[in-house]
Amino acid sequence: MNRFKRFIYQYFIYLPLIFVAHLIALFNRNVRQAILGRYRAARDLKNFSTGKKPVVYFHAASLGEFEHIRPLIFYLGKTYQIVVTFFSPSGYNHAKKQFDDEIHYYLPFDFYGLWFKILKRMQPKFLVISKHDIWANQILAANRLQIPTFLVNASLSAKSSRLNVLYRFFYAPIYRQIDMIFTISDEDQQRFVTYFKLQNVRVVGDTKFDQVIIRKEQAQTKNYIPKEWVQNFLVIALGSIWPEDYAVLSAPLQQLMQEFKELKILFVPHQPHEAFLQRIETDFGKFGTRRFTDQTEFAKERSLVVNVVGILADLYKYAQIAYVGGSFKQGIHNVMEPGTYGIPVIYGPKHKNSYEATQLVREGASFVVQDESEAFKILKKLITDEAFRRTSGKKVQRFVERHTGATQRILQALPLNERPDNFGKESR
Repeated sequence: MNRFKRFIYQYFIYLPLIFVAHLIALFNRNVRQAILGRYRAARDLKNFSTGKKPVVYFHAASLGEFEHIRPLIFYLGKTYQIVVTFFSPSGYNHAKKQFDDEIHYYLPFDFYGLWFKILKRMQPKFLVISKHDIWANQILAANRLQIPTFLVNASLSAKSSRLNVLYRFFYAPIYRQIDMIFTISDEDQQRFVTYFKLQNVRVVGDTKFDQVIIRKEQAQTKNYIPKEWVQNFLVIALGSIWPEDYAVLSAPLQQLMQEFKELKILFVPHQPHEAFLQRIETDFGKFGTRRFTDQTEFAKERSLVVNVVGILADLYKYAQIAYVGGSFKQGIHNVMEPGTYGIPVIYGPKHKNSYEATQLVREGASFVVQDESEAFKILKKLITDEAFRRTSGKKVQRFVERHTGATQRILQALPLNERPDNFGKESR
């Protein structure tokens, strides 16, 4: 990026955005938390003290991007000190609670001088960015200090806003300074090459497939639900659902629960707001309803409302059918988490944001519903036809297994002093 572009970016794009964010922070608690977190991160990182292990620095925009790079962190954490920054509160708050062997910060403000001081102090072996959250001055400072940078799980859809002329004008030179961009698919690679004129692009797949295998293994040791509740019942898990998903599913599910007494339902809202929880409890109270955090005399209820976050991936093991939410709202959530258990996956029409959801539709391995009638029809088919249910689930499971291995391919390309234990073996 030449001086003119840097000047425009810094003073006419980034600084106005920061100013607006500070104004919003006066009235919005989440934005205020993120702004204050950035000031603390800048202060702490400028005084960062390296320990006995060399540092590897990861950046993820939010919780989803962080979860997808967990396999890389899992392997590299055996040899390196892991430092992770986050753009959003969701990833930061979750990581701070769950992973105390790592160091977590909010992403500092994107000023070149600040990044130069931070990275010079941190001295990371290399920088790994998850998915798409590229910050110009972070990359420029790393390049100046000769710190290798890598973009993993990179995707670039045909409708991405990053393909607009203004974005390409500023960011094409930034992408060229990244040592290697590891894309999810051939189509993503081709778009990076065509629109940004890049050579440093390689197709390796998506580490999220390796992560769902790891989570599946870890879930086997966790007992969130008493076996009496699921034993001899057929369970449908509604994962990460929004009110828009619920509006389509509620009536069909009530009708099916009246018809099939062996049917139970796991409701897992994307955000367990009290009003949404009460709405579910009111509609399904006639079948017996209990919240996850209140498990006394648990086996009698036919519907369980999960009022905590962060355990959805571990709950799919209790189900025989899964619906993945977000697909009647803004975009589908992770379809691989239920798929790894070999159970059928259903979702709504808004799934084009997910490469794997789109691929599953093309391969006839998942079910897309448009309204209540279609939801009722496919759910009843899956409930009554066990052979159809098992065959459908196996199609999704084979898709997941076919796409594992991205973590090892990325590790082989990273400049490591030594290979972590179990390097090169399948994560499962």
